[in-house]
Amino acid sequence: MPAAIYRGALDIGLAAHRTLGCRGISRADLRWDDTADGDRGLYLLEVNTQPGMTPTSLVPDIARHAGIGFDELVVWMVENAACDG
Repeated sequence: MPAAIYRGALDIGLAAHRTLGCRGISRADLRWDDTADGDRGLYLLEVNTQPGMTPTSLVPDIARHAGIGFDELVVWMVENAACDG
């Protein structure tokens, strides 16, 4: 995947997270039509606000890719948890 498309996917995911008022971790699922020009081929399918958290789920895998271990990820989630009051 070209770097510009990857960056566009990250931007779309972050914009969806913020627009929906998500907190903590969410996962945006996108499709990429590589026959379209530029990032016009990126389509947001859904935002998952309760993604899986097993060691083999996508969120821990993405965190691992960013240099964040599973234990560190879980600690961050607990320490930053908040409820509407």
